[in-house]
Amino acid sequence: VLQKYNRNVRYLPTSASDLITNRTQQQHTTNLVSARCLSSISRGQDLLADSLAFGTKRRIVLDSYYPDAGIEVLGMLEILSPILEASSSVSSFSSEKDQPESDSLLMNGSTIAFPHACYLWKPNNAKEVTLDSLSIVMLAEPSVEFLFIGSDTPLPPRELNKIKKEMGKRHIVVEQMDVMNAMGTFNILNGEDRRVAVALVVNSNNSRTNEEDGSW
Repeated sequence: VLQKYNRNVRYLPTSASDLITNRTQQQHTTNLVSARCLSSISRGQDLLADSLAFGTKRRIVLDSYYPDAGIEVLGMLEILSPILEASSSVSSFSSEKDQPESDSLLMNGSTIAFPHACYLWKPNNAKEVTLDSLSIVMLAEPSVEFLFIGSDTPLPPRELNKIKKEMGKRHIVVEQMDVMNAMGTFNILNGEDRRVAVALVVNSNNSRTNEEDGSW
């Protein structure tokens, strides 16, 4: 009987040190599994990707800002279907030439953006931002909740107060901030499915004219 009992219990921990050793091994195994999972991620995770891709229309993303050129926008060109997007990955392409083309578009100058579209915008500096230049925001359907004016140079206080007053009558909250913060705030609220617009002032040195580019 003793031999049978010993045979059954000899695989169990016989001391506190054995319990600690077993727990350490389990933790080490867990860490290895976690390390393998994390090591499979080659790039940073886009926390807004799922929310921005939700719905029948893909929401645009204001990706980059070039002070003397314009705004790089994602989601303005050809869009893959959700099935193709789910099955596509960077690692599945054998060479750079096999990788899909980028869907980014450089808006060459000041830009005014809405959740699903963006347009070139006339003002080339803060002094040219007026209530009339923002008329497209008041005409937007469905109506906008928030309007962010991105400009690295402050707007004239009198004109900014006029814009806030008139937009307030239409229940539109207006805030001015620098271009990068305006882009980031727009992307976050757009990902939350808020009715948001942003007007970005780019002090472009290019010789384009408003009649040639068809901007607002």
